[in-house]
Amino acid sequence: MASGQRRSYEVLEDAGTQVTTAPHVADQVHAILRAQIISGELTPNQRLTERGLSATLGVSPTPVREAISMLEYERLLVRVDGRLLVAAPDTRRLRELSLVQAALRGVAARLAAENASDAELAEIGAAYEGPAAAGTEQPKSDDERLQKFRRRREFHELIDQAAHNPTLSDMIATTTAFDFQLKSRALLHGAFPDPHPAIAEHREILDALLARDGARAEALMREHTTTGADRYLEYAASEAAQTPPPKHPD
Repeated sequence: MASGQRRSYEVLEDAGTQVTTAPHVADQVHAILRAQIISGELTPNQRLTERGLSATLGVSPTPVREAISMLEYERLLVRVDGRLLVAAPDTRRLRELSLVQAALRGVAARLAAENASDAELAEIGAAYEGPAAAGTEQPKSDDERLQKFRRRREFHELIDQAAHNPTLSDMIATTTAFDFQLKSRALLHGAFPDPHPAIAEHREILDALLARDGARAEALMREHTTTGADRYLEYAASEAAQTPPPKHPD
């Protein structure tokens, strides 16, 4: 089986009359490390070692090695001069990822318009209504700003799921692996105005989904994703200009 694909074991019990499924250990390690990269717990340019990860996670080196291969395939981990580092994409790479993300999320919106159940559309609508209802209220704290950001992010995640295309969802997840922390910092530094422009754009996307208009949903989603990316990439460029090159320990 190709690296990066999710796998499961079929475990025979007793006389082989029952079969249960459990995630492969390497897949569990992959999921944990991936989540730590996305959350920022593992920071860009942080050095990792197979031995250290094995000790921290309490597993043997073999599944860690497999998980590392998966993450390297996704370009979330890189090797520089023999060192294994958490990827730190530069502004150009982030720009490329944002263009790919816009295309993929546009396709996801089209498929969601075609494939989503009425219940899924209602859930997407509910994810829109929360931020929209509070759209004119100025956030009182950074925590409140981040909470609203997570709600808006949920709107996108539900659309991705409603496309009912796991391969597409996995590809989108790779393109968005580094944007949560960056967008959070951009939001807290005033890169996005209040009320957030995404609220009105989400309304248009939702209307297209409810009308089952796949072509319009795709076009709106692509434009929305691209416009949002332009705002946070401008912040990323200014942040990079003020940040000295990282120093890697020997």
